[in-house]
Amino acid sequence: MKKRLTALVMAFLLGLLLFHFRIPIPFMLSGIISASVLKFFVWTDMRWPVLWRNLGLMAAGYGIGRSFTHDTLVQMSQHIAGVFGASFVAIGISLLVAWFTYKHTFANLLSCIMGMLPGGLNQMMLMADEDPRADANVVVMQQTIRLFGVVISVPFLVIHLLGASVVPQGLLAPVGDNTGLTWLLMVPVAGIGSVVAKKLKVPTAALIGPIFATAAFSIICAVNLQKPPPILMNLAQLNIGLYMGCMLDKERLLRTRVLLPYAIIGTLLIIGGSIVVAEILVRYYGIPIVTAFLAMAPGGMTEMCLAGMSMGADVSIILTYQIVRLLMMNLTVPFILRRYFDDSYTG
Repeated sequence: MKKRLTALVMAFLLGLLLFHFRIPIPFMLSGIISASVLKFFVWTDMRWPVLWRNLGLMAAGYGIGRSFTHDTLVQMSQHIAGVFGASFVAIGISLLVAWFTYKHTFANLLSCIMGMLPGGLNQMMLMADEDPRADANVVVMQQTIRLFGVVISVPFLVIHLLGASVVPQGLLAPVGDNTGLTWLLMVPVAGIGSVVAKKLKVPTAALIGPIFATAAFSIICAVNLQKPPPILMNLAQLNIGLYMGCMLDKERLLRTRVLLPYAIIGTLLIIGGSIVVAEILVRYYGIPIVTAFLAMAPGGMTEMCLAGMSMGADVSIILTYQIVRLLMMNLTVPFILRRYFDDSYTG
């Protein structure tokens, strides 16, 4: 309990500092940084409860799902080509980076592909543990560097490179108009969505379940839903960030440090490709550049949607692009990898 309390206080104070400087998703970033520092230099066995992380994901899922309306569905039907095209481009860039890493390091191709594919951290780590042909250390290190590199760099890029700004909001209470059905009535809806998604073995069930349940309720009942109070979203960010920070494994990073430059360069190339594709989406669909970039950024659906919420971007568009890529990654890539790398593959 002492470890968790220390991490929570440290993350909260750092989050206040980042909030003061108008940094997007300040409490998630502070959670990641605080937990990483404590785990690397103080308590190497530090863990964060999965339950607390899942509760944070459920709150985030409600905040994201409430942005969906019938008009949103009509608008998104016009983005079908862009959604699938952008997803294929993101996966294609990742495969090229993986092939380059394979050619210039000791890692085999299967491990490099699992390590660089965007949006599939949990799935790829699970597959690497189950497949003896893959080097789990390589997969974990590359996925960790990619995820943390994007989550930490994207908020700064959208502000300093793309000219975005953080929408002012209070720390403890909603600001401005917040009419609609109270968010408290949606707690059981989000909970049911999470349970159903878990039963169906949907990837990241604690997030995707509440998103779909809240969106379906909003569309079917044709009602507006209140924004979740900032205190709730800030606590959600803290728990998600602290859990992510505790995922870092110092020993694994040290064992595969020769791959570090390739993982960093690969992440930068993927981010650069995301900016190029975002520019194409802006020209073709006329959506704001910040929304387009967050929709393409390979940092994870939760992180990019929360960043979009903090900057007033269109979260429904960000979610659509991110979730299609996530589903493509988790439903098709494992099957393709197993077919391409048959039992005779040795790396």
